[in-house]
Amino acid sequence: MSSFHRIRQSWCRSLGYLGLFGVTTVGIMNVSCRYNDNVQVNDAFSSHTSQQQKKYLFSGMHDPFVTTNLHELERFHKHFSQFSSLYHENSDILKQKFSLKTPVKIRPITECPVKFQLSSGNSKTLIVGGPPALIAGVSIAKTEKDVTYINDERRIPISYGSAWHLEQDGETEAPTSYRPTQFLFEQLARVTFRCVRYTSIQQTGYFPWRTLDWISWLQHPNHWFTGLKISLAFQWVTMFGDRVAMLKSVAAQCVANEIFFERLNQELGGQLLMRDKGSIIVARNNEEILQLESLKTALEKEGRILKILSKEEMLRRYGFLPKGLMYGEKLHDRVLFSNFTKILNNSIRNQGGQVIDGTLTTIYVDDQQTGGIAEYKTADGQINHLPFSKLIVSLGNQPIINKNNKPLFDVIAARGVSVLAHVYVPTEYQLPPVLVCGGTNHATKLSENPVKVKMSHEKEYDLYLMRFTAGACITPNVSDENAANYDGTIASGLVAAVRNTLGESCQIEPLIVHGCNRQVSRHGQISWIEPYPGIHVQYGAAGGGLTRAPDFVTRPSS
Repeated sequence: MSSFHRIRQSWCRSLGYLGLFGVTTVGIMNVSCRYNDNVQVNDAFSSHTSQQQKKYLFSGMHDPFVTTNLHELERFHKHFSQFSSLYHENSDILKQKFSLKTPVKIRPITECPVKFQLSSGNSKTLIVGGPPALIAGVSIAKTEKDVTYINDERRIPISYGSAWHLEQDGETEAPTSYRPTQFLFEQLARVTFRCVRYTSIQQTGYFPWRTLDWISWLQHPNHWFTGLKISLAFQWVTMFGDRVAMLKSVAAQCVANEIFFERLNQELGGQLLMRDKGSIIVARNNEEILQLESLKTALEKEGRILKILSKEEMLRRYGFLPKGLMYGEKLHDRVLFSNFTKILNNSIRNQGGQVIDGTLTTIYVDDQQTGGIAEYKTADGQINHLPFSKLIVSLGNQPIINKNNKPLFDVIAARGVSVLAHVYVPTEYQLPPVLVCGGTNHATKLSENPVKVKMSHEKEYDLYLMRFTAGACITPNVSDENAANYDGTIASGLVAAVRNTLGESCQIEPLIVHGCNRQVSRHGQISWIEPYPGIHVQYGAAGGGLTRAPDFVTRPSS
């Protein structure tokens, strides 16, 4: 061997050792940084965060939080008993409900064990699953009386983790332009040397909004190919797609959906939408000011209005000044009452339809003939069969297995954080329907009117029940014992952001914190398909599931 080759090998070996030493050093420093990261404990939730941060040092995914503060629980049951369906006193039961998984199979109609004579004259419509299907079903029930709605009440609907916030504009509801490659590079940096400390997050309320659950992906290698396919499709769209045309299409659909919701609200006697309109966006730094101004310009192109509010107007309206540098108001935003699913169920019944607590298991179809037969199981374990001419399905993260034994569509999860909290404010304060505390940190009033309470020092406060939401932790779309877990940095940052924005005069007591799995497909957000005649399937709702739920009945093509 020549001396040149020996020198080159020596250099390569040295560089390899140096690289290994560097990676090891960075890894040790990162682990040390995470371990020594101290969470400031000032309530039950931050105590839970401190314990979970040590327990899940590498994954960062925390178990659901359920308050142990008996005083807060007493107030919740006394003043907000109408919201009891949103609260779960046992975190283990909460995790069990999120982990329920019942794949729905599509099979040839010849395999159905019960024979029905399907005819074109049969106009039975079957609605199955979550809000997108239910909202469409309520509209159809007005003209087609033979409507049946089947919903599995064992599960916690994904809408129960949201803020019921309708952001009715294309700029907000169109798929993000963020590229997967950029996201992955940032997450590699975050997991290796750019550790985001809880200490900083709690103080500032700034945190990474998009994260990746590395451990969950490592635990589910059978989902890697799905994730890769969706990432590549998304990368292609963000690089070469016509985003101007996309925004125009989504904006037009949002306008149609807004008209739909307003009309449905009138038909339901004003029980569907809260009376107050609009949301207040707080820009906390120069970057968020630029984002707010950019949003204002983009909404003007859609014919929408984002009004910039002065500090004087904020004080006049709300009696206090949220901590920020600039304030904007989206006038077209609305909020659904939290019991909207119950209201829609009653609407179907009142129009002669039927509502069943059951679990869809199989759809028997004929490729040529419209309609089919649905097989479902009721709570007592009884198996039933129901013929239909039209089927509208929205199953959230429950997979649908096609005739070839492969999923009908591919999705991954963008898991958000959902916080149910008591918010105490001085009696002279008025809270807007939605307060966006920088970025995508939404704080939404569930109780329109506050309750007067006295704190330990005998000072009177107004108590609101509110929902905070934020975040998109990319995980495999699985239903297991970890499905209710959430990214601890997002949850800690969300609560801190709301606290900092409302100011020291207000007090926040989280009651329950859990993850909320939203699905993302290669289309980005909500998508309706008709894989077989008369069968309509919604998937990939992401953050726009409620706002764009009526798409099926408001699209011109429908």
